[in-house]
Amino acid sequence: MNQDSEPNRLVTQARVPGASEVIADPVLTGQREIPRTSTRWTIVAIAVVAGIAVGFAVGKVPPAMAVISADFGLGKVTAGWLASIFFAFGAGFGVLTGMVGGRIGARNLLLTGLLILGFASLVGAWADGGGMLLAMRVVEGVGFAAIVSAAPKLIFDSATPKDRDLALGIWSTYMPAGMAIAMVVTSFLIEPLGWRGIWLVSAGSGLVIAVLAFAGTLRSRWPEQPRTDTNMVFDWGGVRATLASGALWLYSSVFILFTVQWFAIAAWLPTFLTETQGRMATAAALFSALVVATNVAGNLIGAWLLYRGAPRWLLLAAANLIMGVTGALIFAGFIPDVAKVPLAIIFSTGSGVLPAAAFSGAAVHAPKPDLIAMASGLIAQGAAIGMLLGPPLMAVVVGSLGSWENAWWCMLVCPVAGLLIASGILRIERR
Repeated sequence: MNQDSEPNRLVTQARVPGASEVIADPVLTGQREIPRTSTRWTIVAIAVVAGIAVGFAVGKVPPAMAVISADFGLGKVTAGWLASIFFAFGAGFGVLTGMVGGRIGARNLLLTGLLILGFASLVGAWADGGGMLLAMRVVEGVGFAAIVSAAPKLIFDSATPKDRDLALGIWSTYMPAGMAIAMVVTSFLIEPLGWRGIWLVSAGSGLVIAVLAFAGTLRSRWPEQPRTDTNMVFDWGGVRATLASGALWLYSSVFILFTVQWFAIAAWLPTFLTETQGRMATAAALFSALVVATNVAGNLIGAWLLYRGAPRWLLLAAANLIMGVTGALIFAGFIPDVAKVPLAIIFSTGSGVLPAAAFSGAAVHAPKPDLIAMASGLIAQGAAIGMLLGPPLMAVVVGSLGSWENAWWCMLVCPVAGLLIASGILRIERR
């Protein structure tokens, strides 16, 4: 860490492991700048918990898919869209959401996202048809786009340069952690509460977290947070610089490929286990929750490896290699049923190092700190595209090939492309 002092100004610069550029990091408070001497882990925790609310909203669907399909007469492909249409807004407007964050501030964007997430789930609980439920899932997705664009910027602002990779790696656990919690809760409460009761639980948790985030990020509790410039206009030059970053597009692309495969397995694993192994719905959902939860371990391993200086491209390559091998074996007919869940656990754990590397890459390759929300929005847009397409694609592939077993080779497509992208990131970051 290098520090240059000027009159009335302190600028902290940090070189992030694996990056060739240096990021300026001024922390503004009024007319003075207060140096950050330690990471505010409470702010990091607030950002992570807000993300977990998103993961809960995603994970409540797979265990409830059969019940909802029976209520509204949904086919397999439509049910796949129920899981993935949540990401429609983020897939189309992730970067735009990040731009809004630059305008209104990351804190305000996070709070707005939590409120949208909670109220959309509340309305969805009273849906009288599949169309209305799908529409509310889209609105919930607006909250997703806002939260995942804002949270990395909050973490960047609250963490010291030394701790940023670790903090962003912890943030990357939000989706599997929230999904696993939701899958366990839904497995036990779907019978007494019905799927509508699960939607109400999701709504309540989102709104409670919004209140906690509001209180926890007040300036009285976090005095050195950057002030929002209410007179600021959209930084179109920053938009052009962000969209011109080849590294950011590569990180977004590798996230698309990761989420297509990981979320397809996460969404359909309960159905796969019941259809191919005859497991009871509750057991299948709990096994699936275990598989999803192990992705958290992978995220934390990725965060620790980044903190220790591991290059991002290597984590991306390792994750894609593991996904390719284990993903194909999960569906292969010659693999015994008893090995399927352990293979899925290895798949989920090994792939978990990828999100930590991608979020770290977004912070490093943002043209300047003010554009981190926008850069994170681009990564989130990639994640949303993959999650939007994954479950319906899996339904179409399995349906067209006639069985789960015949789809084994399809699990190699995304990892091979991901390895090629990892090599491109290696070339950029070596420069």
